Amino acid sequence: MIDLSLIITIGVIFFLSLTAAYLRTKTRDRCLKSWEGFHVTLERTTGKLVWGELRVVSTGMEFIYTDTVQDERHLESSYLLYASEYADIQAMYRYVAQLSETSKKQRERDINSSFHPSAGRRFRRGTQNFLGTATDSLNEVFGLVLGRAGKSGGRYIAADGTSSIKSLSGKVLGQVGSIYDPLLERYIGSRVVIEVLEGTDTHEHVGIFKNYSQDFVEILDVRYPLRRAVAVETGRRFEGEGLVLEKQPGTIHLINRNEWPVLVHSISYADREELINAVVDGGEQIELHLTDAETSLAKLIVRIPEELDFIVPRSRCVVRHRAEAYEQTDIKGMLEDIVFDVGRRFSGGDGDDGRDNTEARLRQTLRADPKNATAAANLGYLLLQGDQLVEAEKWLRQALRFEYSLPDGGRRARMNLREIERRRHGMDAFVQGAIQPVEVEVAQRPVEEIADL
Repeated sequence: MIDLSLIITIGVIFFLSLTAAYLRTKTRDRCLKSWEGFHVTLERTTGKLVWGELRVVSTGMEFIYTDTVQDERHLESSYLLYASEYADIQAMYRYVAQLSETSKKQRERDINSSFHPSAGRRFRRGTQNFLGTATDSLNEVFGLVLGRAGKSGGRYIAADGTSSIKSLSGKVLGQVGSIYDPLLERYIGSRVVIEVLEGTDTHEHVGIFKNYSQDFVEILDVRYPLRRAVAVETGRRFEGEGLVLEKQPGTIHLINRNEWPVLVHSISYADREELINAVVDGGEQIELHLTDAETSLAKLIVRIPEELDFIVPRSRCVVRHRAEAYEQTDIKGMLEDIVFDVGRRFSGGDGDDGRDNTEARLRQTLRADPKNATAAANLGYLLLQGDQLVEAEKWLRQALRFEYSLPDGGRRARMNLREIERRRHGMDAFVQGAIQPVEVEVAQRPVEEIADL
């Protein structure tokens, strides 16, 4: 005689297995899939950069190169990154200015549908969020129903199949549902400040919060200071990245033709790197004096803000503040401080030995010459990075006493002093009027006392 309950149980398990398998192959990260088909740059924590047209599947993603790349032993046309490697992602970038007109229109449509969703889209997201939070409860209800069915004589469900059906139903619900975070959900469409772990430092960035998933957050319209290394040679003129550089013996002349300021971080020689920390506004120019006047080749490390969209692993960032206060003031002026924020160094890293050596060298320079404004400003920068606010403020104000000798006239030092005030008073310090203009008092004691290390 045919056991009807066994056949029904096998049928239910088979159906749930196929449904779970189908959903598993079709379910993609909702942050990543919105960038499907766009030209995207991937940065890994190792510093490796990969770029290409993005293709996303449930088990990972593929970057299809625009042109075939010749490796040492073979040709490459794409790069695969598996879901198990997502923890090694530093960030993914989408450069707004470099998008084609078609991609720009596609991006605009996606933004409009996300921030002004239709009734169907709101219902679908609400259902996913509900299933994401109610999965455990629904599993309990489903288990209760199965248990009751088993007690009624096992006419339809075999007793041995109850646990398998309950497990499979949980997988189906888990695939349909999503990670719902009520704290983040209310910030979608708002301008926010996120903290991102970059190496061993934590930096803040401002952008519009678009979406989140279990693994990622997506931020739009971020002014991100991209690092560029430009080689300059004596007697040669360099033009690129919106910069014009001319190197003469002992000096480098720099013109910034970008709309936004750029940060001249340092000059790298063959055997060492020297901090500069000068901010050059759009249309301005500065003269950099080299300590090694004999070198014919140097590398200038600059940070140039570019507008981009940002996908960052949630393991490396956190949404920290609402930043709507910026909308009430001059956004560009307010954002310049945070674009070039110093960052915080919370724990030791591979670069700490070099940082300690630089700090010791700066202190030694200041012992010999307490009026060296550049050394004082750079020492203040390093101390601020380590959250040593009192001593950092002392050296920054010391540098501003001789601001005429700083490459940018003290603009970067003033930025760092405002950063100190912001850390002391919180985000309210960015609201208009919370930070008063930096005033540098004439020292009432000898410089030698201030330089007592």
